[in-house]
Amino acid sequence: MALIKEKINLAFKFIKGNRILVKFTSFALVSVLSLVVSIVACGITFGFNVNYSGKNIAVVSRTSVFDKAKQMLLDNMEDKSAKDAIENPKFKFTITVADKLESETDLADAIIENTDSISNGYAVKVNGETLVYTNFSNVKDYLEEARCRYFVDGAENTACFVEDVTVESGYYLQEKLEDTGIAKAKIDALQVKTVSTVTSEKEIGFATKTEKRNDQYVGYEKVVTAGENGINRTVETVENINGAETARTVVSTEVVKQPVTQVVEKGTKVQYSAATQKATATSAGLIHPMGKANVKKITAYWGDGRGHKGVDLSGNVGTAIFASKAGTVVSAGWDGNYGYSVVIDHGNGLKTRYAHNSALCVKAGDTVTQGQQIAKLGNTGRSTGPHLHFEVIVNNKQVNPLTYINF
Repeated sequence: MALIKEKINLAFKFIKGNRILVKFTSFALVSVLSLVVSIVACGITFGFNVNYSGKNIAVVSRTSVFDKAKQMLLDNMEDKSAKDAIENPKFKFTITVADKLESETDLADAIIENTDSISNGYAVKVNGETLVYTNFSNVKDYLEEARCRYFVDGAENTACFVEDVTVESGYYLQEKLEDTGIAKAKIDALQVKTVSTVTSEKEIGFATKTEKRNDQYVGYEKVVTAGENGINRTVETVENINGAETARTVVSTEVVKQPVTQVVEKGTKVQYSAATQKATATSAGLIHPMGKANVKKITAYWGDGRGHKGVDLSGNVGTAIFASKAGTVVSAGWDGNYGYSVVIDHGNGLKTRYAHNSALCVKAGDTVTQGQQIAKLGNTGRSTGPHLHFEVIVNNKQVNPLTYINF
């Protein structure tokens, strides 16, 4: 009823200002008022067009709505001097429909839209002081990215800006708003403290234990228990400022897997030849195939518990290999597990083999003299290191070569 009364008063003012209506009789006036009441009841009402900056931007019920909208803007402006950018409007009385009337919130938006010098924006503040005003719409997301940019992959991370950083949205003078590039640069310069809980694992090397076997020949070697590395796990907290480490603290360390000791059996038994065998071997007249002085060590003996059919003499790659006795080369070339190999037939059922060479100096069919270089020591074929595999073959059967070269 109060609203209807107010609108009737407006109607009276409207009629009073109209010269034609003043001439109406009282009966006519009552009729007009009845019409006004009917119009109000149907939703048609009186209001004011708001003309702002040369444009009709809204229709309001009272002129005071503009004042409320202006105050709402000022309340959301950090820079109160921006109020000078809000122009004074012009009002024009009008008849309209009730649902076309704008609220102060709608009018505030319309004022901003039609005030070129004022715009929506954000203020990034550090310890309460403004770092930058910006129209960068994703400024909050970018701040979050900046906070998390120094996270350590695979770690549990927490991070915060070293100083108190906040963002406020509101209305600002357009001239104070910086573009996206400047806003990002200033945010990038902020210091970020990151604390990462890092878990790392380090291998613990296994030990090797050697067990001697006097029932196996020298050169016999067997891994009876394979070694396994252990694992030590360490948990640390790592603090950094903008990615530069400032502190590291060990939270815990534990062995999560114990190493397994490798157990290796090695033979100590030396094979000796019978007197008759030595005599037969000596009469064969073989000489050492690489010279005793050039042998680093015997790495595998005849037999040695694994059916080894020769003797392995370790040395440097390239060391000269000589024919133990004069004869004819029956093969010289690649021979499977033997690698590059030479076999010499000395006659009377006696042959010698020289295997794992790096290079050959003779070919099949060549006649060689005792002491002539036939190859160079190497590590070819099935070999675990540079050495000469030397065999003595009697009537197509390998025999212990050590008795033949008096080593």
